[in-house]
Amino acid sequence: MGLSTLKNKKLILAICACLLAITAHSQETELDVLSYELTIEPNIQNQSIEGSLLIKFEVADSINEISLDASTLEIYKVSGASVIYHKKVDSKLLVDLTPQEQTLHEIAIHYHGNPERGLLFNADKNQAHTVFFTDHWMVSNNAPNDRATFSINILLPKGMQSIASGELVGIEEKGEKELHKWHQSYETPSYTYGFVIGSFTETTEPIGEVNLNYYSSELDENELKEMFIETSAILEFFEQKSGIEYVQDSYSQILIGDNYQEMSGLSVLADSYPTFVFRDSSEIHLISHELAHQWWGNMITCKDFGHFWLNEAFAVYMSSAFSEHRFGKEKYQSDIAIYKSIYDDLVERGLDRPLVFEEWRSNRDNRNVVYYKGAYVLHILREELGDEAFWKGIQYYSKSYFGKSVTTDDFKLAMEEATNSDLDAFFETWIY
Repeated sequence: MGLSTLKNKKLILAICACLLAITAHSQETELDVLSYELTIEPNIQNQSIEGSLLIKFEVADSINEISLDASTLEIYKVSGASVIYHKKVDSKLLVDLTPQEQTLHEIAIHYHGNPERGLLFNADKNQAHTVFFTDHWMVSNNAPNDRATFSINILLPKGMQSIASGELVGIEEKGEKELHKWHQSYETPSYTYGFVIGSFTETTEPIGEVNLNYYSSELDENELKEMFIETSAILEFFEQKSGIEYVQDSYSQILIGDNYQEMSGLSVLADSYPTFVFRDSSEIHLISHELAHQWWGNMITCKDFGHFWLNEAFAVYMSSAFSEHRFGKEKYQSDIAIYKSIYDDLVERGLDRPLVFEEWRSNRDNRNVVYYKGAYVLHILREELGDEAFWKGIQYYSKSYFGKSVTTDDFKLAMEEATNSDLDAFFETWIY
């Protein structure tokens, strides 16, 4: 590999790590949200939103106040049979509940906002898309261990397209506008919810019972097919390694803006990304990375962000594992050399630290720990166990915790059980 190619690869691999800035507020919670039902009207030119949200949740009967994440959203009204009153304190919406024996509650929230992050508007292209920070466009519980179903109705001018988490269940005319109705029937954390709106060229590739959808405002249908030609093979590879079929009937990839972000059932990738792929068709790490999150991240989710490496290191490593499968051992070894060089740099600068964080703080070095040291550690674990045992363990872990929240101890115990190994020394050396 030439020096210029190595630099380009480092740039591509670093993009996803540089764009995600998760703060430490999202930890475990006693609140268990069961479902979100959102109706939202984005105004691209004004960069604003109007939202009406119905939340069903459970809390212990001894709890008379709940706290929801609402960022800078302006709350108009909160109503429900058990609601006494509400108040906004900084980024939190506090709702007092009447003392009662029931644990199941339902509240309605009406709000307005001009999101500063999380929902990005492009007035020139008449587009908008979400990126991770759900509480900037919808009141929610940010805790990654709180999983819920999600319905979103997006009110748009006629002729605009929408892509959102879940499946499109219908489009209803509303005068000069249309209400696009999406529903996600399986539970995921709120940070995985999202949507994209705009006008795009679209093409679909059916793979078995799954429709792979590709969108762009810059590429034509043939270019889209060329851009995402490996997607079907990537999906099948992850199904094989996890032992779990992809969770819904469609997966969409949208070229838009400057970000790379997975969501439930879709991913956004930067408009500029095709430049790299068309120059070198093996440079598909971000396609495979975001698709890997449909298993490791969205459906097998760190219980709190102290165990964030279980999301991101797995996505990085599984991307490289696919490259090995598709392009050969040399490609895989090239990836591992890059991850090791990032890890060695952390060590040299005295910034190496355990993969498990007592309190997660997002910065470039910490992200390099969880993304690239984490991926390198998975490579070392594979060498330690051997291929057959390693992949047996990965499949056992994935099947055991699909649709659940996990800790590093859960991963360790699953690998030990599947491989009949004692991994105490390995985890103490490399992970804790």
